Amino acid sequence: MIFLFRHDWNCLAKLYRTQEAPPLHFSRMRSGSVGLVYYKGTLNVGTNPQGIYLSIFPLFSFGLTPLLIPWSAIRKIEPANQLFIQRFRLYLSSPKVTLILNKDILEPAKEFLATQGFEWI
Repeated sequence: MIFLFRHDWNCLAKLYRTQEAPPLHFSRMRSGSVGLVYYKGTLNVGTNPQGIYLSIFPLFSFGLTPLLIPWSAIRKIEPANQLFIQRFRLYLSSPKVTLILNKDILEPAKEFLATQGFEWI
């Protein structure tokens, strides 16, 4: 169980581990998915010109390091709505992991996404 919990995050950490401080557009204790794991109220997410910053609330991080995934690593974005919640599924090119994040989290990043060729949905 612990292996599954850490697998996708650790794959991302091999490429995107960061020591940077969280960006200005930063939301704490949000919900979202990284690979197969759904982080309910424990995911910290931010955006900046370099990419998407992800971390886990320290009490639940179990050694999972913060990530800064560059915009260029996103190969596809599609809606992943659930009832009345607008969400997006982001497919990463390497490693092949998907992220599911609420629209309001990605709203400040629409100009960065546009530079990568993604039209805001």
